[in-house]
Amino acid sequence: MRILLIVQAVLLAALPAVRYSYINESIPFYAFDGVDYTCLFYLPATYFVAVEEEGEEYDRVTYLDLSGYVKSGDTEDVDYEPATKYATTGSVTLKKGVASVYLYADADCTVVLSSVTASDSLFLYGQSAYEGVYYCRLKGTAGTTRGYIGGEGIIVTLPEENTVEAVTPPEDEPEEENPGEETDPGGGGETEVSLPVEIILVVSLAVPAFIVVFLLTRKRGS
Repeated sequence: MRILLIVQAVLLAALPAVRYSYINESIPFYAFDGVDYTCLFYLPATYFVAVEEEGEEYDRVTYLDLSGYVKSGDTEDVDYEPATKYATTGSVTLKKGVASVYLYADADCTVVLSSVTASDSLFLYGQSAYEGVYYCRLKGTAGTTRGYIGGEGIIVTLPEENTVEAVTPPEDEPEEENPGEETDPGGGGETEVSLPVEIILVVSLAVPAFIVVFLLTRKRGS
């Protein structure tokens, strides 16, 4: 069991760590259709994006449940994992007495995607490039839809300023000393194997198996 845990730990250590970049001031978040970059909305300042890939002009990033782009140099890389990465307190609600409004496919608010009522859940990503128009996520009876909403029939709550803090690393648990559980080497009990020895065991078990497979394959091919 411990050997299996060691192998899993080695595999996890080989995975690339997520790198975060700080949004110092509100910047555009772009979608790319293979030809053009289009601003979906403005990212709120004091929050972060997760960097997927750096480019010459645009970096591919993740923000909440969206994958998109920011201009290279618009964010500031950090060497820690932030405790609060994304803004989640933004919302859009209908004013009292308003029966419904529309969610649009474009920031010009011309192509209707869906009707929105007070019973639907609206999440605010951020303001679009147009004053008074916002990019939102609608969760209704038909599922999840993303688009733009605007007009005098809504109340917009912008996200609060982020208190930038790093994730607190877990404290190391003190090792328990139980002398009574020590095993007599001559008594046939379980012998404790050190970590370096276990790693050597993993390698020594894997290498002979590889050689056997190689010889069998070579024999069949000859």
